[in-house]
Amino acid sequence: MEKLFMFAVLVLASCSTSFAEDAVDESEMFSTPEIVTQATSAAPAAKEKKTLGFSGEAISVLADVVYSSSTSNPLNSYVVGNIMLDARLKNGVKAFANMETGYYSRTRETTSVLREAFLDFNINDRVYFRTGKQVLQWGRCVLWNPTDLVNVEKKPFIRKIGYRDGAYGVKFHVPFGTDYNIYGFLDTGNALEDRDLGGALKFELLTGRTEMAFSGWAKRNRYPVFGYDLSSRLGQVDIASEVSVARRDNTRFIRNTGGALEAYRKKDDWVSRAAINLSRGFRLGNFNDRLTVATEFFYNQTGYTKSPFRDGTVYPFSGPLALLCPTGTKGQFLLGNGLYDPNYLSRYYGAVFTSISRFIITDMTLNLNYVRNLNDNSGVLSTGVTYKNLNDFSAGCLVNAYLGPADSEYTFSGAKLTVQFTAGVSF
Repeated sequence: MEKLFMFAVLVLASCSTSFAEDAVDESEMFSTPEIVTQATSAAPAAKEKKTLGFSGEAISVLADVVYSSSTSNPLNSYVVGNIMLDARLKNGVKAFANMETGYYSRTRETTSVLREAFLDFNINDRVYFRTGKQVLQWGRCVLWNPTDLVNVEKKPFIRKIGYRDGAYGVKFHVPFGTDYNIYGFLDTGNALEDRDLGGALKFELLTGRTEMAFSGWAKRNRYPVFGYDLSSRLGQVDIASEVSVARRDNTRFIRNTGGALEAYRKKDDWVSRAAINLSRGFRLGNFNDRLTVATEFFYNQTGYTKSPFRDGTVYPFSGPLALLCPTGTKGQFLLGNGLYDPNYLSRYYGAVFTSISRFIITDMTLNLNYVRNLNDNSGVLSTGVTYKNLNDFSAGCLVNAYLGPADSEYTFSGAKLTVQFTAGVSF
């Protein structure tokens, strides 16, 4: 961890004296993974003004379990609202905050959470910083990101109503023209002492039509993880892939020790995970890329080959969970200890994403997506339409079918068919 921190300091020190004097356009610096290019115009910049903007959205949701293998078909209705503050000051300083509030009619509970709150600033338009709670662009694939160990919340397969929670720390970005970028993140979340800090570094380069990056992540009491990702284009097919390797696995698993279940970390040598995404747009009618199709595959070397949810045997529990629930199944132990990450449980996965814009009318889009656990043969088929007009009113209908054998990853809850209706407005 100390070596990683010293390396980041040396990078910043060297960059502060070696860059050209050209200004950098940082207005969208932290909101997109694309390369930031240095300005070529020598025209004087317009006089900076302080601005303060508010925006937001509110979405009302009605979700129902239409068909289930259990006797209960719960109905959930709730509303989620987000208020976003964007303050732009002089010299490239920016402050942003996203407050999310939800009201759930079933329990009559109101929840509020600060999803993001950060400050952007720079050193002479050469090194760019973001400090605070933030969601980072780390990884290139749509669903699986084995190189992303900085964000606290993984990408969901079924659209989440609301926003992802941010990680707390300091991010820096050093652009070298159009060819190279260095990114770093010092993770201060949950750190009680300086030795509890985590960190990640990424070196990104452009070669021809291919953009690639080498990355590393480290934290106390965890094995370092190294990553490589790339995005390119082969003919009309866009390719994105990423792979991570580590000397040992940092994930906790279940094992049976003396008849009792306990959580442990595997001792396998050089654990690897990899994802690849292939996508292409097709012309329909008079519009290019009106139909888009993407397929993605994920390999998780230490994932389960047999679903723990299928074992109905009752075991005694060990660890803190035993104080609340002394016995139960492997599935209950997995959930009770927070060991289950959706879409990361098993060894092999696949997914297909399709989208048709201008479906029936101009402002409507049809989506048909499918994810499958290739080890236990369970999956989720998700299809729906979304509508959004020029007045920022939106509506949608989403139907999810949970397919495969009972007590598998996507069927253990008992839900077979769910439907979700949404209506919202942004401002």
